[in-house]
Amino acid sequence: MKRSIQIAWPREMDADIAVIGSGAGGAVVAKELAELGYNVVIIEEGRYFTREDFNLNPLESILKMYRQAGQSLAIGTPLFLLPLGCTVGGTTTINSGTCLRMPRRVLKRWQLSYGLTDIDETEMDLLYKAVEEFLFVKRADPETAGKNAQIFLEAAQKMGLSGGWLPRNAKDCEGFGVCAFGCPSDAKQSMNVSYIPAALAAGATLLSRCRAERIIINKDGCATGVSAIALDPSPAEIKIHARIVVLAAGAIYSPYLLLKQKICNSSGQVGRNLHIHPCVSTIAELDRRLDNPKGIPQSSYIDEFAADDIMLEGGTMPPGIHAMNLPLSGRKHRLHMNSYPYTGIFGGMISETGSGGTVTVSPLLKDRPLVRYRFRGADLNKAKFAVSLMAQIWFAAGARKVYTPIAGFSEITGARQLADLERARLKPSDFDALTAYHPMGTCRMGADAKYSVVKSSCESWDVERLYIVDGSIIPTSLGVNPQLTIMALAMRAAGIIDERLQGEARRKLNKPEGRGQT
Repeated sequence: MKRSIQIAWPREMDADIAVIGSGAGGAVVAKELAELGYNVVIIEEGRYFTREDFNLNPLESILKMYRQAGQSLAIGTPLFLLPLGCTVGGTTTINSGTCLRMPRRVLKRWQLSYGLTDIDETEMDLLYKAVEEFLFVKRADPETAGKNAQIFLEAAQKMGLSGGWLPRNAKDCEGFGVCAFGCPSDAKQSMNVSYIPAALAAGATLLSRCRAERIIINKDGCATGVSAIALDPSPAEIKIHARIVVLAAGAIYSPYLLLKQKICNSSGQVGRNLHIHPCVSTIAELDRRLDNPKGIPQSSYIDEFAADDIMLEGGTMPPGIHAMNLPLSGRKHRLHMNSYPYTGIFGGMISETGSGGTVTVSPLLKDRPLVRYRFRGADLNKAKFAVSLMAQIWFAAGARKVYTPIAGFSEITGARQLADLERARLKPSDFDALTAYHPMGTCRMGADAKYSVVKSSCESWDVERLYIVDGSIIPTSLGVNPQLTIMALAMRAAGIIDERLQGEARRKLNKPEGRGQT
């Protein structure tokens, strides 16, 4: 099994497929094509961590596996913390393992608004099933979920709200409560545990601690490889020559690479149309123990208002991380942390409609993009409603007080303050620094080259043989965690690439010798 080449880096390599990135898109493409017999090279900037490296120390994991030590930001009012993985497996290594399919209404919008009529529901169902089977996706086990998830879900259902247990890619989960910091039991089938090992077993080569710098393009406008920098043990340039290049660096770094090189942007859409899922959280103090972080951090959900772009999903944190996210200081902070075992946490995820952002290259930033995001319009009201709804559920569960990220309502103790919150007209600045997840849309897919970056096949309109397969191609906000959809689209793209290469091989085989020669 060929893994990282870190002692004697070759200056040049040949491959059928060069894949930039090892997350939800790149890992799936690599595995599918390697198993079909293609020579695949995976280029990954981060290190390859295994369960022996996951020691239940969240702060250490953040420093090792998150970009910018977990401080990646989307600049705007408010600031959004945008956690991104920099490790083999990408952000799948540090997410909560939630595997939700794209809502049918979203696919219909893709077909009607973006001309993606050849991506149909039947095909997507087959792709989803294949990925779910490979990742052992199943609903969270209530016995392992933890009291936080159980208490919140029970209270919501007593209020008549729709909800349930989230499907997850976690096989035999033991509920350590640290999914976002690397699974110490390998239960979570993130790419570093599932697709990447399968790709390596099929003959793929993984270059970890190797950063792609430039896509090599010949005079005919075709991608022919990748120029990269091997980072360990000392920087060295390496060129991977390939028949096909797959860019899968994510919705922030894929457009950044293209913008730096000034390619694939005849539409002007590279780096634009950034969608994220802004998240608001509520923290409740109860009289009964919830024993966080024991259990599954994200295991239950409330989808009563999913059609209104509001999805509630659990999100517990270990005490050290919880302490840094509190809207409290001094004595109040100390008293709350003393009651941490009695603390409930739940999050609300917004599918934005009026908000949006960009990814650009700034001369002020070295080796990283500038991400801007404007939170505005109806999305402010969605966030306010999500906070109010979660507070009502927590009070129904017996909470004494609920902390929120909204100025003037940071501590809610009853119905009167909830009524005041409902009447309040909020501005973006009324929200404290928020978190956001699931960046999408910055190299969006579409049927018209004037308004999109890639075709429905995931191939770039501008550079032949360059495919983009990650969250950047998703043209709209999904309203659900996108990793399963990224994997399904990556599996689809792998099939398209295989058909192309097989067709080229057949044409070459059938071409009469001597044609065109004198």
